[in-house]
Amino acid sequence: MTCYRVTFFKDLLSSDGHKFKCPQTTIEVRHAKSPDRAARAAEHRFERLQNLRDWKLRADYFEVEVKGRSPVTVKF
Repeated sequence: MTCYRVTFFKDLLSSDGHKFKCPQTTIEVRHAKSPDRAARAAEHRFERLQNLRDWKLRADYFEVEVKGRSPVTVKF
C-alpha cells in the first residue's frame, strides 16, 4: 500500500483578473491500493470535514501526489 497526498483547489481571479489556483485543503491518505482509491477516500473525507454533500461545492479540482513523485491533476 502506498501513501498519497490529495490537495483540493479552487480557481479564483486576482484583483488584476488573472486566474490562480487557491488550495482549499490537503488530505493525507496513508494506505490506498491506487491513486483512484486514494482520491475517492479523500473526496469522502473532505465532504465529511467540510459538512458538504459534494466536494465540488467547495473545490474545482484536486491533485493526487504519491509521496516522492510529481502530482497528477484531476479536473471535473
